[in-house]
Amino acid sequence: MLRDRLSTLGDAAAGFVVLAALVLPFLPFPGDGAARIKVHFRAATGETPHMLSAKTSSSLCAVMAAALAYENPETGSFTEVKCSAEAATASP
Repeated sequence: MLRDRLSTLGDAAAGFVVLAALVLPFLPFPGDGAARIKVHFRAATGETPHMLSAKTSSSLCAVMAAALAYENPETGSFTEVKCSAEAATASP
């Protein structure tokens, strides 16, 4: 009975650690500035590359840049992510 409880607590703790690791990049950190994320990509079936950009936090941009980096020389498909600091705008 005691061993079952310890196993359940261990499983719950491991689940919490995994959940925290998945949520952490999406939480805003104090001092984390805004960034412009630019994604340049070409699918295996596409002939021309495409580009999109969005505004996000700089920490999330860094995580996405690392997670989305991809290149396949056989098909020519790729994904390139660049992060740039967003200029602060003054409110009138």
